[in-house]
Amino acid sequence: MKKIFITFSIFASILFTSCEYDAVVYEGTAVGLSQSSAQVSVPDTGTSETFPVTITSPSSEARTFGLEYVGDAPAAGGVTLGTITVPADSYEGTATVDFDFSAINLADGVTDTFSIKATSTSTEVFGTVLAIEYFKAVICNDATFTINTDFYAGETGFSITDDATGNVVYTMPALGNGVQTITADIFLADGCYTATITDSYGDGQLDGTVTGNYTITCSILTFASGGGGFGSSQSRSFCVNQ
Repeated sequence: MKKIFITFSIFASILFTSCEYDAVVYEGTAVGLSQSSAQVSVPDTGTSETFPVTITSPSSEARTFGLEYVGDAPAAGGVTLGTITVPADSYEGTATVDFDFSAINLADGVTDTFSIKATSTSTEVFGTVLAIEYFKAVICNDATFTINTDFYAGETGFSITDDATGNVVYTMPALGNGVQTITADIFLADGCYTATITDSYGDGQLDGTVTGNYTITCSILTFASGGGGFGSSQSRSFCVNQ
């Protein structure tokens, strides 16, 4: 009996030691998305976006899984769900979602949101839901220049220069004195520019009572703004659709 007891004690010690270091947390295979939120700005050329995926067990072969909406498809349209791909011998993969700019029915600055998750008929799926907010990148070339002057508007000059060519693409006409608001529509091709406001007296748009200012806007975008007490001149750099 003494020898039997000693043998059992040694076996139990080995068993419990093995359990301590080799405990199995999950014996099956499950796949799912690795993040819960994302935001996509869709360029005018469209885009194919990828999102991270995790799988609990690697395989010697590459694997493919599906994606599905959680709830309704996006009301604004322009979205096509791709697939999940997991390379061989990897715990990580990617989910692909395609966005078609021309098919998205959203005004500038408006967003839509939809949710997706992994799907499979052969593998367990863990329940991470990815909410994607998407919107159309604002593509705008028809800008509006607005200047609010101080009383000494005749001292103020304004121009826009194309940085690539050095050409002046807009010059504000000479103004007479008096507080006034002037607007002009300006087409700006894709590229980068410098807006420059000047004051011949050297005190900027200040007359002691009124402080002037200007903006260059396009849809919901403000390309440049300035004015006020800038001294003799002030420059602002900006880019269009870059």
